[in-house]
Amino acid sequence: MKGLTDKQSKIYDFISECQRENGYPPTQAEIRDHFRFASLNAVRSHLVLIEKKGYIRLNFGKARGIKLSSSPKLLIRKTKESIPLLGRISAGVPIWAEQHFEDFLPIPPSMFGGRELFALHVCGDSMIGAGIRNGDIAVIKKQDWVERGEIAAVLIDQEVTLKRVFLSADSLLLKSENPDFEDLKYLKKNSDFIRILGRYQGIVRTRNNRYRT
Repeated sequence: MKGLTDKQSKIYDFISECQRENGYPPTQAEIRDHFRFASLNAVRSHLVLIEKKGYIRLNFGKARGIKLSSSPKLLIRKTKESIPLLGRISAGVPIWAEQHFEDFLPIPPSMFGGRELFALHVCGDSMIGAGIRNGDIAVIKKQDWVERGEIAAVLIDQEVTLKRVFLSADSLLLKSENPDFEDLKYLKKNSDFIRILGRYQGIVRTRNNRYRT
């Protein structure tokens, strides 16, 4: 991992694995025992350095006070054969995107156009007309613009949704692909709280715990 020593990378991987498998991070004592450090001070020293490099956030007042960084930019690893899965996105009404690292999809990024990709779980059916179903995984190419009518992951204040984007001289329309859901329309002059996170590239579906495109 960029910026981390070999030992720091192993500690970070251990924290990520515990979070993914147990739903919570390890304690400092568990890290000490796993890596056979002589003391908790050695653990704290490594954790502080990992935090300074932006990969985690620490709260030494809690027993499990380690939180993985929420920034996709920091969590995306340089790998040729996987896409980072970062949380969830709404294909319905906007919901908060829990942009924390979950896993790596064992799928070559080249299948979805190459670099700067991340993936989010889809919640809702507002884009079912475009073949995007509740429970799918949407693959997104990180960029801050899209062509008129393209599907994008859009940040609205602190919530994220998946919609077709239509930008005119004075308004922004986020259009659903399901008549049961209303479109979202905003005046351009009042849209400073809206930001495009990336362009929708395609979906991944799971069957029997295996990924398929």
